[in-house]
Amino acid sequence: MIRHNLKLIIRNLWANKIYTSIILLSLVVAFVCCNILISFLVYETNTDKFHSKQDRIFQVFSNDPFGESGRIPYIPKFLYGYLTNNYPEIADVSQIGNLDKASIEVEKTIFKDLNILLADESFFSVFDFPIGQGNKSGGLSPGNIVLTQEKAAILFGDSEAVGKSVSLITPDTIQQMTVSAIAKKSNSNSHLSFDALVHHSNFENRWNGGPSYALMTSNSSTEALQSKIKADSIRPGLLGPGKMDYFFEPLSNSYFTAENKMKYMKTRNPTFLKVGYIVCGLILFIASFNFINLFLLFWQDRRKEMGIKKTLGITQKGLFYFSIAEAGFYIITSFLLSLIITLLTIPVFNSVFEANLSPEYLLNIEVASHIALVILFSAALIVTFSVSKQWRMKPVNLMKNESSKVTFSGFLFTFQFIISITLTICSISIIEQMNYIENAPLGFNRNIIQLDTPDPKYSKVLPVLKQKIGQLPNVKGVTVSGGNPISGNRIVRYELENEKYYTPFLFGGDKDFIETLNLNLIEGSLPSAVHNGKLVNQKLIRQFDLSDPIGKKVPGTEDLIVGVVEDFTCGSFKEEIPPVIIAYYEDGPSLLIDYQGTNLGLLLPEIETKWKELFPDYFFSYKILEEELMKKYKEDTFFYNIIVTFAIISMILASFGLFALSWAVTQSRSKEMGIRKVLGASTGDIVNLLTYAFSKRILLAFIIAIPMGYYLMHQWLTRFANRIDLSIWIFILSGLIVILISVLTLSMQTIKATRKNPIEEISTE
Repeated sequence: MIRHNLKLIIRNLWANKIYTSIILLSLVVAFVCCNILISFLVYETNTDKFHSKQDRIFQVFSNDPFGESGRIPYIPKFLYGYLTNNYPEIADVSQIGNLDKASIEVEKTIFKDLNILLADESFFSVFDFPIGQGNKSGGLSPGNIVLTQEKAAILFGDSEAVGKSVSLITPDTIQQMTVSAIAKKSNSNSHLSFDALVHHSNFENRWNGGPSYALMTSNSSTEALQSKIKADSIRPGLLGPGKMDYFFEPLSNSYFTAENKMKYMKTRNPTFLKVGYIVCGLILFIASFNFINLFLLFWQDRRKEMGIKKTLGITQKGLFYFSIAEAGFYIITSFLLSLIITLLTIPVFNSVFEANLSPEYLLNIEVASHIALVILFSAALIVTFSVSKQWRMKPVNLMKNESSKVTFSGFLFTFQFIISITLTICSISIIEQMNYIENAPLGFNRNIIQLDTPDPKYSKVLPVLKQKIGQLPNVKGVTVSGGNPISGNRIVRYELENEKYYTPFLFGGDKDFIETLNLNLIEGSLPSAVHNGKLVNQKLIRQFDLSDPIGKKVPGTEDLIVGVVEDFTCGSFKEEIPPVIIAYYEDGPSLLIDYQGTNLGLLLPEIETKWKELFPDYFFSYKILEEELMKKYKEDTFFYNIIVTFAIISMILASFGLFALSWAVTQSRSKEMGIRKVLGASTGDIVNLLTYAFSKRILLAFIIAIPMGYYLMHQWLTRFANRIDLSIWIFILSGLIVILISVLTLSMQTIKATRKNPIEEISTE
C-alpha cells in the first residue's frame, strides 16, 4: 500500500510540474528563512549562557555622573577591594579594560589592530571561556598573554604557540610576554570580544578601571545588596564618597544593554529579537497558507480520483494516511532542499546581519527541536485542512465533470497582503531615513580624517605634522583638535547653584578649528592666544536664556563667552543637540584633516608618508568621521536589513498565494468564461472578471496596512531627534509596488485564460 501510494503521489506531482514547483518553492523559501532565523534567534538568546556560573554572575553599573537617569558600565579599579572586602555576598570580582594602540611582534613581524584586553587573574574563575591549550590556572599571571585560537594561528601558523615569547608594543613600552594559553573559539555567543588577554598589572599606568563583573555566592536577588551598598555613606565613587549608586544586572542582560558601548563589547537591541520572532512566525504563516491553498486546489483536477476512492470505501483513516504521505513528501523534500540552501546562505546572512552563525549550530539540540516543531506544525495544519476538506466532499459531486466554486478563506488571503504591504511601507520609510542620515547636513564638515597622537607626550609635535600635511595639494584644511563631534568627544560636568549642574560637550582646537570643521560663527569672534575666552553654541544660550551673551561668563566657570556658533550635531541624529563649549589651544592629541572632494585612496598614502617622517616607530592609524557616524547606526542598519529582506520574501510568498487562487478561479470558471466569449465578451471583460475579486481584497489590504505601517514607522522614528516626515508618497509608492507585482502575477493566468478556445472551455467529456 505504501509503495502504491508513493507511486501515485510521484505520478501526480510529475503530471503537474508547474504547480508542484510552486508548492516546493513556497515551502523551501519558508524553511530556509525559518532555519536561519531560528538558529540566529536561539544563538542570540543564549548569549553568555555557556558560563557554568552565569546565574551567579552580575555586571556592575553605576549611575552616570554626567546625566540624571543614565547608567555607565565603567567602574573604577578601587571598587574591586571595596566589594570583595566588605560584602560576603560577593565571592569574587573580575574587571576588564582595553589596551589601546597595541601591537604584537613575532619574529620581526608586527601584527596591528588587535583587540587586547586587560584583565585580572579572576577572569577565568568567573568566566568559562574554553581553553584549548595551556592551563587556565595562572594563565593570566603578570608577564603572560592568552591568545585566541584564531589569532594564534595568524601569529604562529601551524606551530605550537604555548610557551613562546612575543613582544607586546604600546606607544610607551615594549614588553616581552609568554604565551600561556590558547582560548578556543566557542560555538556559543558572548558579549565580550577579544584577540588576547594580559594581566592589568603589566600596564598599571594605563589601568584605572573598566567594566566589572561580580560573582555572587548565591543566585538570590541583588536588590538587598544594592540597598546595603547605598546605605554605606563612605562607599567610593567617581564623584567622591557616598555620591555614586551601584546596580547589579544579570550577565544574561549584558548583551542586550545599550550602555555597554565599549568596542570590545557586542550588544544587540532586544527589540530586534522580538522583530525576528514575529517575522519568523509571519513567514511561516504565509508559507503554510500557500501550501494549504495550493495543496487543496491541487485536488480540483483529481476530484474523480477522490470520488472513486470514496466509492470504493476508503475510510477517513485511510484518507488521513494518504494525506500524510502526500504532504510529508512535499515537506520532507522541501526541507532537505532548504538545508542545502541554508548552508549556502549562512555566510551571506553573517555578512549582512553581522552574525557569527556556523553551519554546525543547526545541529544544536535547541535549534533542531524548534525546527522539528515548525515542520510538525506545518504537517499537522496541512493534513487537518486537507482531510476535513476532502471528507466533506460527496462522491457523486467528485466524479462530475463540473468545476466547483473556489471558496477558500479570503480573510487569510487578505491578511497575507496586509503583512506584505505593511513591510513594504516600513522598508521604504527605513530606506528614506537611512538616506537622510547619510546625506542630511550635520552643521559641520563630515569629510574629515582624524589622526591621533601615538602618545600624549607627542602632542607638541602635532603642529609640525599639521604643517607638513597642510602642504599636500589635496588637503583643504588641517587643525589641531581635542576630538571630533561624532566620537571621542569630551563631556564635562559644571556645578551650578542649589546643587544643580549641567554637562556640556567640550571641544577645542587651534585657530583653524572652526574653518576646518566649517562651523558657522553667527556672533562675536574667535578665541586665540591673545584673545582669551570660549565659543558656545546656540543650545547653551537658549538653555540659560542668555541675552547679549558676548562678554558674559560661561555658566559654571569663570571663562568669558567671546562668540556663538550655530548648533551642530554631536554624536548622532538620535540625540538632541547638547550645550557645547569650544576652547582654544595650540597643542592637542588629534589632527582633523579636511579632505572634501578628494580621492581618499590617493590622499591617505601621502598623509602616512608625512606621519612616518615624525613617528617612524608607530603604526599609522586614522578615523574617518563619515564611518564613525555610521557606526552609531549599527543597530538601525541591522533593522533595515532584516525588514527589507523579509519584505521581499513576504511579497514573493504572497505572490505564490495569489498565483494559486488565480489558477483556482480560472479553473473553476472556465465554462463561464467560455460561454461569455461565445456571447461576445472581450479580452478586457475576461480580465476584469478574473481580477475583480483579487483587486478588491488587495485594495482592502492596502487600506488596512496604511495605518499599521504609519504607526510602526512613527514609533521607530521617535528614536531619532532628527528624522524624516512620513509623507504620503511613501504609501503611494508602496501601493504601486504591490499593484505591479500583483498585475504581473495575475497576468500569468489571465493571459492564458483569454487565449483559450471557448469551445474547449465549455465542452464536456
